Amino acid sequence: MNFYQIKSDRALTVLRDGAPNFFHSFGAIAAGANEFVVVESTFPRARAYQPLTSIVITNNSGENLDLAINGHDYGRLPAGVIWKQTDRPIWSFRITNNDATNVQAGEVVANLTKPPMSQSDLARLENLYR
Repeated sequence: MNFYQIKSDRALTVLRDGAPNFFHSFGAIAAGANEFVVVESTFPRARAYQPLTSIVITNNSGENLDLAINGHDYGRLPAGVIWKQTDRPIWSFRITNNDATNVQAGEVVANLTKPPMSQSDLARLENLYR
């Protein structure tokens, strides 16, 4: 096997099996402050699976938060909400506390992963390339 065959075999394995879950618990975020997460530096093991394409953020705090993904403002996370995005690459994300009160440590958590491809997509891929 040469380098390119190993690399393509690894890419197919990641597509087929997905990636493990990478969990991040945000620390305390003061009013008006933010916490920025770069996936490859926060989760060094995630480099083998990049880009991660699924994120679930749970806001258990009583504050409304703003979310930015890959440097672009994305939307608002109201208090007590579980928010999910799939099928888009995630390289970095930022949570900003625009409320008047502080978010306590552990009240906001994020779970990132790359889900496995569906059985029909895998069969189609294997028929095309094998």
